[in-house]
Amino acid sequence: MMILYQFEISPFCDKVRRALRYKGLDFSVEEIPPSQAASGRWRSISPTGKFPVLEHDGKRVVDSTDILRYLEEITPTPALFPADPAQRAHAHVLEDWADESLYFYELTMRMTWPNNASRWIPELLAAEKPLTRRLLTPVLKRLLGKTARNQGIGRKSPEQIEAEVGHHLQALTDLLGQGEWLVGDHLSVADLAVFAQIFCIRGAVEGDRLVTEHYPAVAAWMDRVDAATGA
Repeated sequence: MMILYQFEISPFCDKVRRALRYKGLDFSVEEIPPSQAASGRWRSISPTGKFPVLEHDGKRVVDSTDILRYLEEITPTPALFPADPAQRAHAHVLEDWADESLYFYELTMRMTWPNNASRWIPELLAAEKPLTRRLLTPVLKRLLGKTARNQGIGRKSPEQIEAEVGHHLQALTDLLGQGEWLVGDHLSVADLAVFAQIFCIRGAVEGDRLVTEHYPAVAAWMDRVDAATGA
């Protein structure tokens, strides 16, 4: 059986879990305490201290994008990568957009805005011992805030960020058009990657309100992805 080493609330880990379920693969999960991710046993599993990591047949694959490619190699059907080269390239670009752009919106909104952070930082630290949780909470708030500011989105006002997320949601609406999936006629890596980030954006009160009240096509698409890949 495969083992997925993960942070439960990470969009990248969610992306991998959904790919595993979509392909019908048996796997177990092992939750990583963030305070230990870069040391001890976990250091040998992920030298970078980053997760998810998939272990299978004595092999470990790090990074959600690499994991999905590995899954496609060992279990080609149902396919996550379009056969058509142009569609495959389109899916690649959308996955990269989700992982490298949308991610910083969800990180900023969900993990640094006080009204949302009060829910999600405890979730992130759920695997820690009580004392460690108390000590890490203020440190993590500062670290995540610094990450968001260094990237740039964290220096913008909430109103600017919500407006930009609205532009991204409108782009998704336009990409979907009358179709069911982002690329081609079946679910692909593009759907999983973008879904994972929008799902986390909806973990912020403001993000959920945007999707629910203004972008019904995105909400309906998310329901389809969840139906195909959920537990």
